[in-house]
Amino acid sequence: MSNKDNLRYNHLTKEQISNPHLFLEYFCRCDIDIEGLRIEFFHMIRSACSSKKYGNPEDYFHYHRCLLQFLEVAHIFFRRGKKFSIAADLIVCTPCTTDLSKYYHSLINCHFRNLSHEEIRNTNCFFTDFFGYKSLDDWRWMLSRIVEYAYRTTTIDEVIEDGAEMVIIREYIEKLIEVIYLIDNTQSVIYLQSTASIN
Repeated sequence: MSNKDNLRYNHLTKEQISNPHLFLEYFCRCDIDIEGLRIEFFHMIRSACSSKKYGNPEDYFHYHRCLLQFLEVAHIFFRRGKKFSIAADLIVCTPCTTDLSKYYHSLINCHFRNLSHEEIRNTNCFFTDFFGYKSLDDWRWMLSRIVEYAYRTTTIDEVIEDGAEMVIIREYIEKLIEVIYLIDNTQSVIYLQSTASIN
């Protein structure tokens, strides 16, 4: 990517832009788990859609920033045409692949329940749909509106033209969370090892 492209990713470091797996390794393994982030996002969006506050309002901006970082990582993978996949049905049947297949089934059922089979096998299908629905800047704007209205008594449903859009937004963001954690679960170790061996 050119320096011009790097300027649009202002929530990631230069190293994270170059290798987004560095961000994923830290965030997904040290910062918050997938279910924790999912719950915090639900609190924020429920607060934006009602006059009540859910969760800890002091944390809304932190999780807003996390989602902005996820958006940027997703956009980098999308622009690079990266395809990540987990295969729960492995062809070669050995004790190791049998255990891996069980592990993948468990991951899919527990954490990646909103992603379609096709999106699990090719994350770029999700990225194409996600950034086809809204551009990177439009997603940023929408997340900013959500966090803004999470603090207000006026609800976001009262000011956007189509209140039902919030349901679609919630589903997309939940899938974004899942796909980022899916990539980390299946690919980050490989990329980090290959980067270390090159250096």
